[in-house]
Amino acid sequence: MKIKTFILSILVGYLLVTSAWAEHEANHRYNIRGYILDSNQQGISGLAIQVFSGTQILGASTTDSDGYYSLHLHLHNVDRGRTLLLRAGKHKAELRVTFDATDQTTARVHEANFVDGTFTESRLSRFRIPSWVYPLGGFILLGVIVVALETRRKKKIRQKMKASHANQQATKHKAKKGRRKKH
Repeated sequence: MKIKTFILSILVGYLLVTSAWAEHEANHRYNIRGYILDSNQQGISGLAIQVFSGTQILGASTTDSDGYYSLHLHLHNVDRGRTLLLRAGKHKAELRVTFDATDQTTARVHEANFVDGTFTESRLSRFRIPSWVYPLGGFILLGVIVVALETRRKKKIRQKMKASHANQQATKHKAKKGRRKKH
């Protein structure tokens, strides 16, 4: 019974954590992400990334060791078509907010990359771990934990049964000894 409660609490906790990742509803979330690469296609790490609307800064981030960045902006349907300024170090580019305003569920993602100073709005074919791998890994880890706990439980049961069997054998042996002495 304890194992079932333990597994259920881990599963519920896992689901709560994954649902807490969303900062706000998909129809208000606008993600700008991409890479900043040098002339050798190597990522530039620690580079400041900023997005402006006019003089107002909407978001800021820095690139990781691969040159990857991701910005999460809070935009609404009325912001569709709006022009934003993306600044990555000394590089600048204008990007137009584009999305399907009727789609209220799909994440709104804008790919924006600088490769050797040239701006491109297409997805680069760089290796990244797909987002579905993380929940799958969590379920596999949960399965390994369950199997380990169940194996441990069965081992304890076998040990108790062996101890009980040994006690029974010892009792039988003593009883036989006692009967032999009487004769």
